[in-house]
Amino acid sequence: MNDILPETHKTETAKAARSWKIVALGAILLMGILYGVFQALPNHVRGADMSKFKIGALAKLEILPVPPPQPQNVFVGPNGGAARLSDFKGKVILVNLWATWCAPCITEMPMLADLQGDFAGTDFQVIAVSVDRADAAAAAKARLADLSGGKLGFFHDPKMSIVFPMKARGFPTSVLYNRDGAELARLAGEADWSSPDAHALIEAALRK
Repeated sequence: MNDILPETHKTETAKAARSWKIVALGAILLMGILYGVFQALPNHVRGADMSKFKIGALAKLEILPVPPPQPQNVFVGPNGGAARLSDFKGKVILVNLWATWCAPCITEMPMLADLQGDFAGTDFQVIAVSVDRADAAAAAKARLADLSGGKLGFFHDPKMSIVFPMKARGFPTSVLYNRDGAELARLAGEADWSSPDAHALIEAALRK
């Protein structure tokens, strides 16, 4: 009798361990499915609806129901090295695609610099990405420094590596991403980024 009880106990323990493994595996699979469903939900369902800011200076703001994923393509950072938008995970970023030959881009660059300055010390950053030709990099960098008063770092994408995945329709285009790299809103064309409307948009993004 004493020889049988330990074996029975071992069998029950093994069954219990297998049951817990099955439960754990099921929980992991369920979490994966729920995450996929969450990512597939439209912006407004996920709590990223910014449509109320489509007024005044941001009248052209767009909130795409199913925005493209944040591009992971490489472009050039301020130090000349490789940069990716994912490098800014944990920050709310406003990616602005611009060029020196684009008049509306030039007009709004000082406003973007003011916006960056107004939110200094927060988790917000303007990423101004020049799409000028590779041989115009030095001139574009100098122009940005002049237009922004040195407030904005020079990012360069001469091959337009992130432009097409971002589905930008022209320049300037500004895309607002949350801390996880999900698009919140976008705006094609010039906007007054130093306006109270723009400040309210960024403040709302920082609260998400």
